[in-house]
Amino acid sequence: HLVRFWKETVKGVTLSRSRPFHTNDTRFVEQKNSTLVRAYLGSARFDTAAQTNAINQLYEKMWLYYNLFQPVMRLKEKTTGPLLPAEGQPSRIKRRFDSARTPFDRLCETDAISQEQKKQLRTLRDQVNPRQLRREIHQLLDQIFCLPAAVPGETEDVYETLSTPTTSQKGEGIPVTLSFERAASLR
Repeated sequence: HLVRFWKETVKGVTLSRSRPFHTNDTRFVEQKNSTLVRAYLGSARFDTAAQTNAINQLYEKMWLYYNLFQPVMRLKEKTTGPLLPAEGQPSRIKRRFDSARTPFDRLCETDAISQEQKKQLRTLRDQVNPRQLRREIHQLLDQIFCLPAAVPGETEDVYETLSTPTTSQKGEGIPVTLSFERAASLR
């Protein structure tokens, strides 16, 4: 349904993340949904344009905080062995994790981005205060929960949330403007 909707709006859209009946395609993204999105916002319904814009600002702050400053451990190996040698005993699962590193550090170890992009991201990390960023995240959460919910019977234009440019200052000298027009022009 989403691909059909976006193909009418943006040319060249393809399904790139998950495939039908392959539930493990987005395992790292899905595990973060419960630890980040639902942990902060819960399972409440946010359906107004103001709420959506505020949540988009929150995601922008969370992107910086969790990708640049929060270390993550990844599972390297998982083995199953008997707890006791006797038959009928439950198995013991042994997990080995790698060292905790931020997603940014893991990205820099690969060749997925250029040296110039790595340098820009390092500059950004050095310019951002993680404590202040965390305060801003919590202030945005308070703001989101204070916004009124949708009024039954009144409709809002959802394109208002797509076409409203969001300017994010990701460190000094690195302004980023996020908008639907920019995403459409990249296609």
